[in-house]
Amino acid sequence: MVKNIAIGTGRRKTAVARVFVREGSGKVVVNGKDVKDYFTTEEQVRVVRQPLLVTANDNKFDILITVAGGGLNGQAA
Repeated sequence: MVKNIAIGTGRRKTAVARVFVREGSGKVVVNGKDVKDYFTTEEQVRVVRQPLLVTANDNKFDILITVAGGGLNGQAA
């Protein structure tokens, strides 16, 4: 069984995201797709990964995100 280290909810405009943080290798999954396949621009991918990079945890945790509403920029932020 996979154990979540942290669970959070984020909102921006009309977008709502649920985030599950687990121990892992740095994989980020958004609505069942790899982050690079879900978001269309490199800037959106960078915004999603930025908190992990700033804290030097980009290779320590896997992030599972479910997001709904808003556009892709609102979902990334």
